[in-house]
Amino acid sequence: MSQMTPGYAPAGPKSSGLAIASMVLGIVSVVLFCVAYVSFPCAILALVLGAIARSKISRGEASGGGMAMAGIICGIISIVLTSLLLIVGMSLLHFGGPALQNMLNQNAQQLQQYLQKQQLQPATSPAGMLHLQLSAAANLLGCLRS
Repeated sequence: MSQMTPGYAPAGPKSSGLAIASMVLGIVSVVLFCVAYVSFPCAILALVLGAIARSKISRGEASGGGMAMAGIICGIISIVLTSLLLIVGMSLLHFGGPALQNMLNQNAQQLQQYLQKQQLQPATSPAGMLHLQLSAAANLLGCLRS
């Protein structure tokens, strides 16, 4: 009969590094879902590593099933959010693109007229560059408000 030291439990299977990596990548992909070129690969890796970790856990080779499942769930959520963001962004560009282009063209014409009245050359005059930057910022704010 083996003696156990009081206060210490026998060590169980070690947490799977794949499960930890899956969870970390899943969380990163959800946090950065607006940056699709980072979020999407992280989410795919979270799904793959989580699936591999779950198979090792089911065979009893490792523990950390909760972390693997968290990575899989976060990866799925991130893929859905990133896909929705891309779909909404493309539809806004498709349906709102011509109107936005017309508004930007009108603002550019107004800026050119203003610069001609003030006799400022944006390429050579620092004051012209400042006016160009300020009016571009104002135009952007105007686009965002409407």
